[in-house]
Order: sequence, then C-alpha cells, then structure tokens
Amino acid sequence: MAKNFTELDISSLKNKLKEECEKSWKENGYKSTSIAYLTKKVGISTGSFYRIYETKEDLFFDVFSMIQINLKNKLKYIINQNKGLEGFKNAFKWLFKEYSSYPKLYNFNNPDYLLFINKLSSKDIESLKLHNEDFFHETLIDSNLSLKIPKEKAYAILNTLLVTSTMDKEFSYNKLEVFEFLLESSIKNIFN
Repeated sequence: MAKNFTELDISSLKNKLKEECEKSWKENGYKSTSIAYLTKKVGISTGSFYRIYETKEDLFFDVFSMIQINLKNKLKYIINQNKGLEGFKNAFKWLFKEYSSYPKLYNFNNPDYLLFINKLSSKDIESLKLHNEDFFHETLIDSNLSLKIPKEKAYAILNTLLVTSTMDKEFSYNKLEVFEFLLESSIKNIFN
C-alpha cells in the first residue's frame, strides 16, 4: 500500500481519482487523460498514483466498471417508474441521450477507446462483455418483458440501435428522432 496513506486515505484517493478520470474521459477521451493531469487535480504525486494503481488502465477499468454500475442503476430507476414496454423505451431513450452526450466515453469503435481496450487483459475484456450482456438481461427482467426472438438477437439489435448515438456526420436528420423511430419499429418485433 501507499506510504503514509491509511486505508481510508487510499479509499478516498481512489474515489477522487475515479471521479476526475470519469470527467476527463468524458470530455477529453482516454488518450488525452493523463496520469499527470489526474494527480494534479487530486493533489498527489505521480509516484503516489502508482502506489494506488499499478497502471493507468487499472484506474480506467475501475472507472468503466463504476460507470456501468451507475448506468445500470439509472436504467433500473427509470424502468421502476413505469414497468413494461414504456419503461423500457424510456430507459433506452435515456441511454441513447447519455451515449450521445459523451461520445468520447461511449463510442466503442473509435481509435481512442480501442487503444484502452487493447491494453486490458483478456480477463478484463471478457468481464466487460459479460457485464454488458448481464446488464441487458437484467433490464429485460426489471421491465417484465418477454422476447419474441432469441435474447442474443434482441441484444444485438438494441446495441446496433445504440451505436447510432455515436454517429454524428452520417446523419442529415435529427439523430434522436431517427433512434426513436427505429426503437419503436424494432420493439414490435422484439417483445411480446
């Protein structure tokens, strides 16, 4: 553990680092979020950072895991406000808006994000994939919806719809309206 830091100090510093990392990742992207920037924001030395986290990727993995948990909790909250198809649609519309607001964080096909993924272990990558699939299945359960099609196909279709959130230059029409139209059209064929 870090010299001169108590367990409580380390926990507090990890939380501050994760908070600053999330903010910077959303605004600047993975590559432009440096350890030097984060340590300056938190008020620790670079050496102290490496006593808390072994690598930059360890911090980013923690942050991404935290973001996934926060997204899941927000979706559950939205769905619990209105169970069923309407709650599911509202949750996915919110998720689309969230992804659209922070493309540097949620555009999973951009070179910046791929740079991050390529630095993770195969175990961490598999963990993220499983979490995403579990996330989708839990959303279905929370919504009290049943599928007309295999869940893997439904997951792929809904993920494809969410990808439109990161597409800016390709749209000549309001992106949210296009997403809502596609979601409405797809849902009829996905759910009973």
